Amino acid sequence: MTSKKLKSPVCPDRYYHIYNRGNNREKLFYHSGDYFFFLAKYKEYVGPFAETYAFCLLPNHFHFLLKTRNELFSSKSVVPNQLRKLFICYTKRINFMQKRTGGLFTKNYQRIEVQNEPYLIQLVNYIHKNPVKHGIQNNYDNYLYSSYRIILSEFKTHLNREDVIHWFGGKVEFIQYHQSDVIDPKPFNLFNIEGDEEIIALIAYLQRLGTDIKLNQVAETK
Repeated sequence: MTSKKLKSPVCPDRYYHIYNRGNNREKLFYHSGDYFFFLAKYKEYVGPFAETYAFCLLPNHFHFLLKTRNELFSSKSVVPNQLRKLFICYTKRINFMQKRTGGLFTKNYQRIEVQNEPYLIQLVNYIHKNPVKHGIQNNYDNYLYSSYRIILSEFKTHLNREDVIHWFGGKVEFIQYHQSDVIDPKPFNLFNIEGDEEIIALIAYLQRLGTDIKLNQVAETK
C-alpha cells in the first residue's frame, strides 16, 4: 500500500491532522511556559479560523486535529498562513530564550485530511496516547499538555469538546474507548520513520484497529 504526497492547498471546511517536529529533532518545548505560550499563540493565530478538537504537545513535536473554517469567497483556507505566523512567533521566543538562531521547526509541516468519523475517533485516541508511546510518562490521562483532560472537564474551552464527545457516544464511552485500546502504540513511531512510510505506518495502525480508512490527501506545505 502506498500513499502520495501532494503540494495542494488546504481546503476550507475539511478535517485535518496537522503535525510537525523540531528541526533536526531538536526540542520545541523546554519548560511549562513554552507549552502554554505555544497554545496561547495557537489560539490567537489559528483559533479564529479553525475548529480544534484534539491536540498533544510533546518535547520535540506536536499534533492537532482541526477543521478549517468555511471560506465564502475562496477555495483555499487561511490556516496555512496562520500556522506560518504561529511558527515564526514561537521561533522568535525560543531563539531569544535559548540564545539560538535559525529555524526551529521542520520546514514542511505535514497534514492528513480526515474523511470519516471512525478515523476521527481513532485519531483522537492516537493523539492522546502520544505521551505513553514516546515514553514521556506512563499515563496519558494526566498528561498536562494534551486535550484529554480538557475534553472531560466542565471548564470553558475553545476546543470543540461537544463534537468529540458526540463521536464517542458520551463521556463514559470516551473514557472506556481510551482504556480499552489493546493495541500497543509504541511500535508505531510517526517521527522515526521517513517519507511516505510515515503515512503507511499510520494507516496500518488504524487498520489493525478495524478502521475503514479513506485517505484523500497527505501533504507537505511550505
